[in-house]
Amino acid sequence: MNKTFLFLSTACFSFFISNAQITDTDVLLTISGEPVSANEFVRVYNKNLNLVQDDSQKEVDSYLELFVNYKLKLTEAKALRYDKDPAYLNEFKSYKNQLTQSYLTDKNVTDDLVREAYERTENEVKAQHILVLLDEVETDTLAAFSKIEAYRERFINEDFESIKKDLHNGKSIFVEDLGYFSAFKMVYNFESAAYETEVGAVSQPFRTRFGFHVVKVLEKRKSRGQVTVAHIMIANTQKDSSLVAKDRIQELYRLILQGEEFGELAKQFSDDKSSSMRAGELKPFKSGQINSEIFETTAFELSPSNPISKPIQTQFGWHILKYINKKPVQLFEKLQPELKNKVGKDSRSQLVKAKMLDQLLVEYQIENPNTRLSKFESNLTYNVYNNAWEFPRNFDNNQPLLSVKDQRFTFQDFLQYLNKNQRSVKKEWSTAAVVKKQYAAFLEQSVFRYKEENLENENDEFANILNEYREGLLLFELMQDKIWEGAKNDSIGLQEFYNTNKQNYVWPDRIEGSVARSTDAKYIKKVRKYWAKNQSNQIIDETLNKEQQNVIFSSGELELEHSALPKGIKFETGISKVIKENANYYVVNVKALKPTTPKTFEEAKGQLVADYQIALESEWIKELRTKFKVDINQDVLAKVNALISN
Repeated sequence: MNKTFLFLSTACFSFFISNAQITDTDVLLTISGEPVSANEFVRVYNKNLNLVQDDSQKEVDSYLELFVNYKLKLTEAKALRYDKDPAYLNEFKSYKNQLTQSYLTDKNVTDDLVREAYERTENEVKAQHILVLLDEVETDTLAAFSKIEAYRERFINEDFESIKKDLHNGKSIFVEDLGYFSAFKMVYNFESAAYETEVGAVSQPFRTRFGFHVVKVLEKRKSRGQVTVAHIMIANTQKDSSLVAKDRIQELYRLILQGEEFGELAKQFSDDKSSSMRAGELKPFKSGQINSEIFETTAFELSPSNPISKPIQTQFGWHILKYINKKPVQLFEKLQPELKNKVGKDSRSQLVKAKMLDQLLVEYQIENPNTRLSKFESNLTYNVYNNAWEFPRNFDNNQPLLSVKDQRFTFQDFLQYLNKNQRSVKKEWSTAAVVKKQYAAFLEQSVFRYKEENLENENDEFANILNEYREGLLLFELMQDKIWEGAKNDSIGLQEFYNTNKQNYVWPDRIEGSVARSTDAKYIKKVRKYWAKNQSNQIIDETLNKEQQNVIFSSGELELEHSALPKGIKFETGISKVIKENANYYVVNVKALKPTTPKTFEEAKGQLVADYQIALESEWIKELRTKFKVDINQDVLAKVNALISN
């Protein structure tokens, strides 16, 4: 079960409430005496209105039932102390740290990076690189740097393939052809080196968190933008052993060339079920977003004058592509929100964070560099026997080192930080180097932690989003234990539920046989005659489709609602009459009818568990409504109804 489905939407939402109608003190309901404000309900209702599929639940009273159930589960989670669980606290802290970053940004730096990212999005770079792997905290870089300098000379003067054959080992040295890429495809400093290097040139050595690189730029071009295509895919592996993917795709290709509708063929025959019901249409994509170079290249080569591709093969199967549209890179104003979001998640965010730290140091009036560090360092020694940093026995560890607004940090606080984070430094470093590096990290952590801890009081939007995640995470853990895993592990209850509801778990009516389809009735009549003479599908196919694709067959065990079968007819064993449906003609050869039959417990288990979970949850809600008293303030509810209806 995906946690996302339980969390209330975290999209930003603006809703202005008239102070004359609902105030911050209006309490809509209480659960075991704990108040829930009307403002919270209105905000959640409006945020989630579009997510409610049942129109009846969009009525305030009906949605209030859902809301109360949600709050009852949260009350139970807290009663069972799920909110004290260390795993929960750690995951919530991790999310809070991530969310905070989007609220701790320097606007000017972010805007510059967004504009730069847009300019790079408009262009694509084709490049190769050599990487000498090196730990990102390694300070002894001479050997690695010497290697990359020597490799740069070879990169300038030698053939790429020979260099790759000689150097690439996939462990410490990587020689790779990267193809085309644009903004956000690489770490920021690698991307910058590639965009700043001239075509045909090799960059100077530079370092990323992976090690030392040199990059050779082969080409630069304007972005190809975004393309939308539809496709028909026949998977390489088929349940029907008589169906050969390459042969089937050629059959479909001939039908398309003969004028048959691409979308109808995709619906009936494509093995990509995620797109087939949309006539094969895929989501729009850009260079580098499809995990198949031949698929991507073929898609971008299509055009209104060349709308259908020849069959191509990828690692997934055989495809025919159909052009739908191409769009150039959107205007900056359109892309700006998306780019800003990406900048916040990309390695660029470190630049933004550094700038923000500088601003906070000024805002909080924090001395930097800290003159007290010299005293700290001069009294610090390393005890090799205890594997710890320490001060002299009579030293005053509680003297102040750092103040962040109303928070005070002592020498002892920083000493504990040093000992806790010893893994982030090298043993051979000097005391001065250790103190300098670790204090910088300690200062950054302390300042941003203070800002983070106060954001919830300072920013309503942040507070709402954070609370929604807090509650959603609690609810997930409770539901996981109480309902989802409980249903799976309750073998006796599950069996009883199956025995009571067997009528809901059945295999639908099916036929075993073949269906032939054509847009020309004469070919279907011929198929019918051949079948009457017990000719195989293969022989009929070779006879009727010798010069062009006139008939297409589907065989095996087919449900009556199968897309390849004509709709709304009564199936009987034997060969059917010719059936006309829309512009198509069909004949069906039914070897056996397989009526609706009950599924065994094991066959039904997937759906059975899901249904049992729903039943368990329904009973559980009844128990919670008995366990926790719910009081609804009808006067405030009337205000809410009036506000929402207006």
